[in-house]
Amino acid sequence: MKNLVMTVAAAATMIFAAQNMTAQETFQDVAMNQTEAQAPIQDGFEKIETAALPETVTNAVTADKAGSEVTEAFFNEELGVYKLMLQAEGAEAETAYINAEGKWVTLK
Repeated sequence: MKNLVMTVAAAATMIFAAQNMTAQETFQDVAMNQTEAQAPIQDGFEKIETAALPETVTNAVTADKAGSEVTEAFFNEELGVYKLMLQAEGAEAETAYINAEGKWVTLK
């Protein structure tokens, strides 16, 4: 009788342990998927090649931000605005916004 009780107890323990492990694996998968879905969006700006910038934009950078080089460029089609990452020698990186006509803009 004692062996029967111990066998039933061991079997029940194994069943509950297996269910707990499955639940933990599922929870980890869900947590990873939620993290991936919450990736930051870059405010509607899509990265573009610096070579794809219009001539008016590159001329404005040359004239107004002398010595600065465009290291990265982004474009927001809805606003019609370029986001430029500018780097001048010996200075900190700067973010500037400009429209296709070469006029500097301030975003709120």
